[in-house]
Amino acid sequence: MRLFLALDLDAPARACAVEVQGRARRAPALRNVTVRWVRPESLHLTLAFLGEVDADRVAPIARAAAEPWRHAPFRVELASAEAAPRSGAPRTLWLSVSAGRAALAHLHADACARMGPLLSAPVDPRPPGHVTLGRLRRAPRSSGRPVRDAVAGLAVPAFGWRVDSVVLYQSRLASGGASYRPLARAPLGCVILDAVP
Repeated sequence: MRLFLALDLDAPARACAVEVQGRARRAPALRNVTVRWVRPESLHLTLAFLGEVDADRVAPIARAAAEPWRHAPFRVELASAEAAPRSGAPRTLWLSVSAGRAALAHLHADACARMGPLLSAPVDPRPPGHVTLGRLRRAPRSSGRPVRDAVAGLAVPAFGWRVDSVVLYQSRLASGGASYRPLARAPLGCVILDAVP
């Protein structure tokens, strides 16, 4: 079972991301490229990809994910569109995080510490930094520069949302794209203060 921890966008942020996604769909440089667009209801910011997990590990992981997170809610902002990687044929179109990176890095480190002992492989140590809009399939190498320029040229007004929970999702891959099923959700904000002597 493929699992990941994510931060859901709120409704206004989701609407902004969908609007940018729509403009990307209409970009002339993407007309000859096959893109599997992320469905609006599936847009999210991946906090930590946990990978393939054996069935007997799912319940302990879900219990750990459902424990409140000792982080204050914070704001994440997105402000630019990019095609990645930066060289060769692009494979992913995303919106980059422009504000909230430090808080994301702290929450990601906590996720790695919380989930690491429950997994057979380590969690990717790179902190999160984007919301995926679409994945390119069969993009010719020659399309790299035009696609990157077109995506970078999309005017993205800065927008964001207040992160106040973490969700554990199961990812199901299918020919029509991935679908996500929530398995656990826990709030941020359960900050335990050290006792004063």
